[in-house]
Amino acid sequence: MQAYTVLLRYELGQLARSWLVRIWIILLVAPALFLVVVAANSEEQASEMLAAYFTAGLVPISALAVALISGSAIPADSVVAADSILSRSVTRSEYIAAKVTSRFGITLFVFGAVAVPFSYLILRYSAEVDTSFGGVVTGLSLVAFALVCLSALGIALSTVLHNSLISALIALVVIIVSGAALQFLGLTWMSTTALLDDLPATFRGEIQVSNAIRMFLLFVSLAAVSVMAAVLVFRRSDL
Repeated sequence: MQAYTVLLRYELGQLARSWLVRIWIILLVAPALFLVVVAANSEEQASEMLAAYFTAGLVPISALAVALISGSAIPADSVVAADSILSRSVTRSEYIAAKVTSRFGITLFVFGAVAVPFSYLILRYSAEVDTSFGGVVTGLSLVAFALVCLSALGIALSTVLHNSLISALIALVVIIVSGAALQFLGLTWMSTTALLDDLPATFRGEIQVSNAIRMFLLFVSLAAVSVMAAVLVFRRSDL
């Protein structure tokens, strides 16, 4: 556990100093501040303003950043790294666990640090607040879980491909194409694109509870499967 903690602190420190993370935050904050000003000086509904920011700003930018960060989780020299750290009483499981936790942690931290204050400010200054507390919490949670699921997929791909750009590209394509296909087939509770389309209704608390629960379970299950696949592949890659 001590080795895992040390590795986790190192990974988080590396991510905190990453220019990718810094640019990611700037790209999220700038339009958020602009929309807060717009909301305070217009008659727009709060649910529409929130959905517009998430759909056109936060989700696309975050998806790209998360895919790149997770796609580079396991570098091309991971086999050498895994073998070398074993001489320092660090197991392969601790190594991959630190990678996974740090990527999930930075994803949730950046999302929460931007999405929660933005949502509060929109609800505080919008002329027409048509949202419900439960709806906003549900919407934020669903988007957060979707990003975590994307992160898990990117990590799994990085253990196989060892190419950050290819891993990120495949993860994004899988999420987008599968979401569009599932939405076309009417399986909206399984679709990420349908999730974005339904955000205004979600923020207003109009989404069916059963659909929200099924979507939560879907994202959690897919993330868990991706993480388990990443661990299994990484543990066997240097045998």
